[in-house]
Amino acid sequence: MSGNTPAAKKIASRAWEDVSPSLTPWVLEAVQSFGFTQMTPVQASVLPLFTGNKDVVVEAVTGSGKTLAFLIPLIERIIKLDEPVRAGYMNGIIISPTRELAEQIHSVLKSLFDFIPEDSPRLRSQLLIGGDTPVHTDLKNFLSSKPHILVATPGRLIELLKANQVKTSALDALVLDEADRLLDLGFDRSINALFNLLPKQRRTGLFSATITDAVGQLVRVGLRNPVKVVVKVTSAGTEQRTPSTLGISYAKVVPSQKLPLLINLITNGDKAVFPYRKAIVYFPTCIGVTYYHSLINDLLKEKYPDSDIEIFSMHGKLPSGPRRKTLGRFTDTVKQAVLFTTDVAARGLDIPEVDVVFQLDPPTEPSAFLHRAGRAGRAGRAGHGIVFLHIGREEDFVDFMEVKKVHMSEYVFEEEQVKDNHSEFVRKWILEDRNKHDQALRAFVSFIRFYTKHTATSIFRLPNLDLVALAKSYGLLRLPKMPELKSVPEADLPEGGWLGEKIDMDDYKYANPQKEASRLEDLEAHRQETKNKKKRDFIKISNEAWSAKSERKEIREERRNKRQTRVQAKAIAEAAESSDSEAEVDWKELVQQKKKKKTDVASFADL
Repeated sequence: MSGNTPAAKKIASRAWEDVSPSLTPWVLEAVQSFGFTQMTPVQASVLPLFTGNKDVVVEAVTGSGKTLAFLIPLIERIIKLDEPVRAGYMNGIIISPTRELAEQIHSVLKSLFDFIPEDSPRLRSQLLIGGDTPVHTDLKNFLSSKPHILVATPGRLIELLKANQVKTSALDALVLDEADRLLDLGFDRSINALFNLLPKQRRTGLFSATITDAVGQLVRVGLRNPVKVVVKVTSAGTEQRTPSTLGISYAKVVPSQKLPLLINLITNGDKAVFPYRKAIVYFPTCIGVTYYHSLINDLLKEKYPDSDIEIFSMHGKLPSGPRRKTLGRFTDTVKQAVLFTTDVAARGLDIPEVDVVFQLDPPTEPSAFLHRAGRAGRAGRAGHGIVFLHIGREEDFVDFMEVKKVHMSEYVFEEEQVKDNHSEFVRKWILEDRNKHDQALRAFVSFIRFYTKHTATSIFRLPNLDLVALAKSYGLLRLPKMPELKSVPEADLPEGGWLGEKIDMDDYKYANPQKEASRLEDLEAHRQETKNKKKRDFIKISNEAWSAKSERKEIREERRNKRQTRVQAKAIAEAAESSDSEAEVDWKELVQQKKKKKTDVASFADL
């Protein structure tokens, strides 16, 4: 722990019973019943400060127990107020960058409230995340239920606080969770607006995995003389940014090995290199999640019929309702399960029993890499993360993360693990439905766009990628026409762009009857338009035969004659070493001769 004191104070004890000031008995019972036998370092550092009278800025690695580190002090402060909350007022506010994280925090909070004895005053909370619930409904519930604590996303919270019936004067404490993410998502103006709506006489806790310059600016604006708490993890005397229970590996692959290696690692059961009950696979784009979820689900059914693995998918373009439903099903299932997702599930979510995290590609932001991997190895539980890196320039990513105190070890896979690249199955599967190829094409194009947005541009350079092999790995039948492919040497491009046996695209059908009927209509319209264009061009050429064509020919001849005349005049002038006037006379005589010749030809043509 470090702060505004000359020297960092060491943690004396991590026993819950030794927290000073002492925890309320039912709070102590609750955390112990959750299986937390002792406090994590961040909890042991923050609880005495935030429960007391200090603003705190907390930087700690992902999975270090930050949620309880602010929920427990918030509850203890409200208990000490010892007065009922009035309608229209609240005692505490927790701000989260995403709906999913807000829901998770609220769920943990309600679990703590379940331990309140019957003879003790009840504490209430309300979740404010927008979505399908209109703001007037949230306001009505707020006024009727009189919650002590609000858990909210910034936008919906501001809408509520601007209502005339809502008063903030009783607010005792404010918590900003994942503060760096709040700013990354562009909530800086919203947070500053919130600070202006809230009383200055309050305690504020700011919690984040990384303290950036923008977060530092927020600290200066919204906190009063805060104590900074930094919890570091060391392994073998070396500082690292990941929990000691989390191991991170990297595998060097070529594009054709990514899919078979992933399939091998998630289907090997008891023989798995990275055993898991639940795993998360991160993809770079939303359409990539949709495409690979469909492909791998069907591949497992065909090639691994005895597999009992459940595969779920979730990404940022799904509405909040389906996202919450998917996350709930993945969390609650008792089967071996894998979640395919994007960075929408990279921050803050505490999904129980996640043992392994696979990253098909490193994210555009290095900080997101750490948050992704941190979904495993949480709260003292052992976990592992593995990232796939293309052989070549991408291998420098290992050293790049080493500088950021993220240590990785190489995972060397056996050739047998990628022997079957599933290409025959993928091609057969793609040809079953043109819509599958449309998805593959969109997934490939979106990946290229994603790749060009990497902040580490010296490592992730598009010219270093084997785009043809990458397109094949997505199962494309033919290369798309896109500007990025212009950098590929013509000798490396397949004939006609075909990535396998050429097929008649006009006969390539959609499985959906309505979509296929629409395609056939468009195809017929295109054929008719092409036929009409050829007819128009033929008529145009025919009409030009006696007039425009002849006229253009004459103009060309006249221009050529003028050029020749000028050249000849210049030659005569130079040869005779005459004056300018003499050259002008010679030139005029040549022009007259040409005109006479042209007139004679025209007269001959009239005969």
